[in-house]
Amino acid sequence: MGGGAAPDVARAEERADQEEGQQQEEEAAECDRASRAFPCRGRPPEEIADRAQEGLTLIEVATATRRISWVVKASKLCNLRCRYCYEWNDLAKRDRIALDQWRSLLVAIRTYHEAITQRSKVATETDIVWHGGEPLLLPSDYIAAVMALEREILGEGLRRGQYRNFLQTNLYSVQEEKLQLLARERIELGVSMDVVGGVRLSAGGEETEDQVARNIDLLTKHGTDFGAIVVLAGHTGPHVTEIYDFYEKLGVGVRFLPLFDSPLNQAGASFAATYPQMLEALEALFVHWIDRPRHTRVSPLHEYLETILLRMLGRSRPRYDRRANGEYVLLVNTDGSLYERADAYDHMKMLGNVFEQSMDEIISSPNYRASLERDEALAARYCGSCEFLGACDTSPLFESPRRDIGEVRCHVAYPLYRFIDAYVHERRYTPADVQRILTFA
Repeated sequence: MGGGAAPDVARAEERADQEEGQQQEEEAAECDRASRAFPCRGRPPEEIADRAQEGLTLIEVATATRRISWVVKASKLCNLRCRYCYEWNDLAKRDRIALDQWRSLLVAIRTYHEAITQRSKVATETDIVWHGGEPLLLPSDYIAAVMALEREILGEGLRRGQYRNFLQTNLYSVQEEKLQLLARERIELGVSMDVVGGVRLSAGGEETEDQVARNIDLLTKHGTDFGAIVVLAGHTGPHVTEIYDFYEKLGVGVRFLPLFDSPLNQAGASFAATYPQMLEALEALFVHWIDRPRHTRVSPLHEYLETILLRMLGRSRPRYDRRANGEYVLLVNTDGSLYERADAYDHMKMLGNVFEQSMDEIISSPNYRASLERDEALAARYCGSCEFLGACDTSPLFESPRRDIGEVRCHVAYPLYRFIDAYVHERRYTPADVQRILTFA
């Protein structure tokens, strides 16, 4: 692929190809009989009917759970030097959150979880996302000690799955012992890999895709489930369909994350991409994805299609409203400073410090009130007259820490909503058709 050397994916795909081959032969007859106008062709009709019936409450189930994510920068130390990384200036730093600081953080997490559970009418789940840097560089005894603290502080809620741990890794270096530790502690993995080379380089400047592909194969051999993240940028945009196919063969869901602002994200960078370029790539990916007979989940396309389904049905869902519903995603820096995701690391917009303040103190602070007011003003400006408001919960406006949001509407979600809406109507997809696509993705 362009933009650098492509990884040798044969090793990572071999097992998936073998399993898929036999399954495809068995389903060929069903595929032929299925209508080519039917978005879920290739599935046995009785399975389609059963899954569609189950899927009638798909969105209700999704919104019946309140999820809070704490993205924790346990350490910034990293063995890669990805050119678009927003942590670029700190990747050699060895500082990490100390255990006594973890204790303060976990108390804050538990306190906030309990407060939201008490005031909310739906079940609450809290995700603790280990982020970096590269969290797999953290010593095993350190990870084990943090998990012991979690068992002490989060208690029964951790065992019941009210609190879950995720670890986002570049998977460049992984040991069997570390995988066993993650499995024992039920820490779920997310893997960052663009498939296209040239940007995610090692600290010594070498390409990393071949090594990561081999380690993905190691995960599949261990039966370790994982999700994937691909940065949507100049080097990946022209190859989004091939990248999707790579992960589809592995049966792995993937998120295409639009390029963030970062120290090296300047005009002329090899990975630079304009919003129109990223939008064009996502449109091409949508057309490719929706017609796949055995597609896997792709974010943000899945969420955007869900919004279009709600609009087709004339239904709405609760808005992204921190004042009414509490937080959605919080980011904890290595020094304990707490931010809304889109405000990291703007010191003037810091909510507080979880190592030094209780959550009650932070939430009652002038900084926190100012943050709520900024969000509400932003939503009023961009979302108030949007035709997708109601079906869209306004959260796309707050997802990306890029300074340039747009003149009238959000740069990515709004034009892609319009594209998807036109696409499904031109092809006369019914709400049931769209529901089936969402059910199988």
